[in-house]
Amino acid sequence: MTAGARIDVHHHLVPQFFIDAQKAAGIQGTAYTKFPDWSPGRSLEIMERIRVAAAILSFTAPGIWFGDVAGTVRLARRCNEYLAEVMANHPKRFGAFAMLPFPDVDASLTEIDHALGTLKLDGVVHLTHVDGRYVGHADYGPVYEELNRRGAVVFVHPTYPPKSEERGWIVPRAIIDYPLETTRTISNMLFSGMLARLPDIRFILSHAGGAMPFLAHRLELFDTLTPFRERYPEGARHYLRRLWYDTALSASAVQMDALRALVGPDRILFGSDFPYVPDGTVEAESRDLDGYAGFDAEARVLMERKNAAALFPRFRSG
Repeated sequence: MTAGARIDVHHHLVPQFFIDAQKAAGIQGTAYTKFPDWSPGRSLEIMERIRVAAAILSFTAPGIWFGDVAGTVRLARRCNEYLAEVMANHPKRFGAFAMLPFPDVDASLTEIDHALGTLKLDGVVHLTHVDGRYVGHADYGPVYEELNRRGAVVFVHPTYPPKSEERGWIVPRAIIDYPLETTRTISNMLFSGMLARLPDIRFILSHAGGAMPFLAHRLELFDTLTPFRERYPEGARHYLRRLWYDTALSASAVQMDALRALVGPDRILFGSDFPYVPDGTVEAESRDLDGYAGFDAEARVLMERKNAAALFPRFRSG
């Protein structure tokens, strides 16, 4: 790996079969626009332009659960086999987060073994909620126990809110609802006791944790005022500081200052959110991070590469 080159932990893929599955479920585009144009070659092109040596690929919202258990199981396997194929074709450039066929717990356990054990993918992606159940829900407990046993990396990405949109609401879901979904999820992980009970899962939270850096103090104020404190006995900030947070679409100084006030530089990871935002936006965000004065040289190397290399050891060197 070239010295100083980035590892992008928030980099999506959109093969045609994933688009076709969404269209079959009545979904005709993303949360704010049409489906993006993607190919491995397109990813490699943008990676060169923003100094990314390796990208960890993930499927994203709306996921693969459309109400059909058997169809979801088949689609999860197809996603993971495709990820393995892309990795095999570009072993030094791409890693992958596996899709799990939630809400089927038994099938998810089988897929963990196949994806992480047989295919050697790098972790799993978990949407903020599946079938109305947020990350940390007791119904998915056996899956989390297995991920904890493996010390797995789990990339948490927002999806559509689990309710219908209000009348007259026109703000695209990806703009405001997505970061708030991440905020809700982190809170649920904390209050459910998941973060204290399963300390060996290494969670990456999208978009600098949504609004959590701003709201962390509010959670702290309620540490001793609710009956849930016994589920996170060390207090909210202790557990929030154990999570990892990516920089995708969060490169402004205001966002980075807030995130740095919550966690140290050893918990921040580079993310691009390609291709769900245009190339120009990805490049502008990259330039903003380059110009951010809050990272000294050591912190910048941690954010851009070393933190991710610790989570994904096979990318420590070229």
